[in-house]
Amino acid sequence: MSAYQSIKISLIDIPEGRLRDVDQEWAECLAGMFLETGQKTPIDVVTDGKRFSLVAGAHRLTAAKIAKWKEVEAHILEPKPEQAADELRLHEILENLGRKDFNALERCEALSELKRVYENLHPNSKHGGDRKSQAAKNKQENQVAIFAFCQNAAESTGLSDRSVRLAVQIFESLSPQTRERLRGTEIANKQSDLKALAGLTAENQTKVLDMLFGEPSTAATVGEAIQLVEGQKPKSEAEKLFKRVSDIMTGLPKASRTSVFRQHKKEIIALVKKEGWLNG
Repeated sequence: MSAYQSIKISLIDIPEGRLRDVDQEWAECLAGMFLETGQKTPIDVVTDGKRFSLVAGAHRLTAAKIAKWKEVEAHILEPKPEQAADELRLHEILENLGRKDFNALERCEALSELKRVYENLHPNSKHGGDRKSQAAKNKQENQVAIFAFCQNAAESTGLSDRSVRLAVQIFESLSPQTRERLRGTEIANKQSDLKALAGLTAENQTKVLDMLFGEPSTAATVGEAIQLVEGQKPKSEAEKLFKRVSDIMTGLPKASRTSVFRQHKKEIIALVKKEGWLNG
């Protein structure tokens, strides 16, 4: 249940440990919209009877402050006392997933946190014990729990089961140090790069980021840095282009490949003669 009312901004506290930081530019944009059309969506808070604690809507609250409003519209949530912290965290996660696009790293973090909260709200979803005689049973129970979580998360967020599983796996495979170094970078926007990093040991993740963020950097892309860390020679631009063209040619219909061959007829004939392809 929740009540809906206008409350004084000066009475609202923002707790530490929130899922994401406020994007100041977006908050300023919202402030302009507030002044033009008013606040369309209330923030979510809980109260201890004297003050309020923000649950969801940090950007809207910041926008109201920028607009120099004294009050803001809010839903006052009333979670169950025995699970209040987890219920409020769940509310924050789902509200953020539903309202504003995360970058790839933030989405992975949100879904990983969603898994943690789900397990707290559903204690039976955690497998217990580490005895060898229970290993098979625990593994089976854990798989059932993961499936239940992913199914629940997919329904709640609109993401596919596969997307949820992959996001959680990526975030949990990145070391805490790697996660912090990635925040606010372009790499945080690319799930393919995050997935590649997640496949490395924590030590190699550090080495890759040292190459990318060093002054000067010694690698241009995550893929190139990984090749260097693994002792491979990065492909040249010509080699990369050759592979792209080869892949495209392989995927073309026969008639389209024939048209390409005709365009390069002289070069192909010269190569056939030079290498004696028809002599056998």
